[in-house]
Amino acid sequence: MIKKILLPIFLIAAIIPFQTKTYADRPFNDFKAAFIRNNDLWIKNGTQENRITNGGDIRYPKWSPDGNWLAYLKGSKGSWEFSHDGELWLYNMKMNKHVQVKAKVNNNFQWSPRENKVSFLVNKDLFVLNTEPIHPFLANQIAANVENFSWYPNGKDLLFSAKESTQLYSDIILSKTSLETNRQKPVIKHIYTIPVGENEYYISTSQFKWSPDNKWVSFLLNPTASLSADTNTLCLLSHDGQVFKEVDEMLNYEVWFQWAPTKNVLGYINGYGRVALKNKQLTTITLPSFHKGIFTRRGFAARDFSWKNNHKLYVSRSKESALVDVNKRPLPSIYKITNKQKQVTFPAKNEGDFSPQIANNHLFWIRTDRQTANILVSPLNDPEENKWIKNITLASWYYEKWNWEEVFSLYKG
Repeated sequence: MIKKILLPIFLIAAIIPFQTKTYADRPFNDFKAAFIRNNDLWIKNGTQENRITNGGDIRYPKWSPDGNWLAYLKGSKGSWEFSHDGELWLYNMKMNKHVQVKAKVNNNFQWSPRENKVSFLVNKDLFVLNTEPIHPFLANQIAANVENFSWYPNGKDLLFSAKESTQLYSDIILSKTSLETNRQKPVIKHIYTIPVGENEYYISTSQFKWSPDNKWVSFLLNPTASLSADTNTLCLLSHDGQVFKEVDEMLNYEVWFQWAPTKNVLGYINGYGRVALKNKQLTTITLPSFHKGIFTRRGFAARDFSWKNNHKLYVSRSKESALVDVNKRPLPSIYKITNKQKQVTFPAKNEGDFSPQIANNHLFWIRTDRQTANILVSPLNDPEENKWIKNITLASWYYEKWNWEEVFSLYKG
């Protein structure tokens, strides 16, 4: 039976007073970002900073395609250290209003790439909420027992994974659900069955990421939690389900695999072991040849990366190290990777540069000394560093992998 969550108008929160500060030394009027400071949600638009919430531990801000909505999770104090679930809220930029959607929502909630619809998981039940019309909001359950999901590039269909049964060694089923014809009665179509052998412990998948031509989808096969902390299997599946490949092993971080902008080249950080300081290489695989290239020099570890175009990447990289005392662990700098490799950021000895991102011919990144964190920006053709946002909340980290998507979201629409 299809469940509905009715969100009447009276649930819409009152307008929250905001505070404004300006930090940048030079204007960046074309840039917009959401970030967390002192556990509150803020928006930076050009040089203007607005605080959007007042109280509650806020994490995982995510922009709608048109930039008019922000989805985020609200947790209790200290809860994010132990959980990846929280209350899902939506914030409307034009109305300056907040709407509470649902509790116990998994942090893999996603906006449709083309419409202001948000999909989310609650106890493995998959819901879709359409923000238009605004009153009332209806969130419809479209599938049950879902492990993970993603939107198709058309923004109307969803691909999701589910175990065939509750048995540990049961197969994993990939299915497509279409919302275009009748959103109240979604049509579910089988896409592919991933066989799970008796000596395999695969229990779920990551979300799914589509190649630029929409002919391939990349994702991770996840074993049980203790095994998943050290290795997961990166997979590629053709859109028609005819070709399936297990291509490499890597950690369970979805930001660590990304397609090139317009070419069927998948970039990812491979390597066994939960420690992010060693055995982590920036790698590419080109389809349909499945040719691999490695872009991390011996003695170094890749920490984060982002594509500029089909032939240029930016990677956060540090020297390899064992898990020594925290103050002795190396922190990364950012390098530009073309046919050559060139260091482009130069943090102080006790600082590190993470999460490189490209927008409007500018490089954005996060610099931290483990006590504070700031957002920096630099034109791609100019080495000048500008501190765009100061004093964001520190992200959580696990064996030196920092989860900066918890506290920063750059709008690239």
